[in-house]
Amino acid sequence: MGTRDPRYDLIKPMLSQGQIESFTDIFKYIKKTVVANDLGKKVDRFTVMMEYPKKFSVGDVYEMADLFSIDVLKMFDLIYKEDLKRTNSQE
Repeated sequence: MGTRDPRYDLIKPMLSQGQIESFTDIFKYIKKTVVANDLGKKVDRFTVMMEYPKKFSVGDVYEMADLFSIDVLKMFDLIYKEDLKRTNSQE
């Protein structure tokens, strides 16, 4: 990983201000291609993982929490809320 994208620094404040409530809200502030590349994932694969959050490994979640400078439990919570949204919309 080269230079850290400065947009990562937007995530924590937006989260505490309530502007980020679920995982996909993060990508209003930073491009998924940036995150995918920093995780070493192909963008297409990352897109699938975003659509099916259970496909993220525990390591992926820890890495993303580190990139966004947020607590890992909060990262799991965001992904869990995203999965709930998707599950409820399919019913």
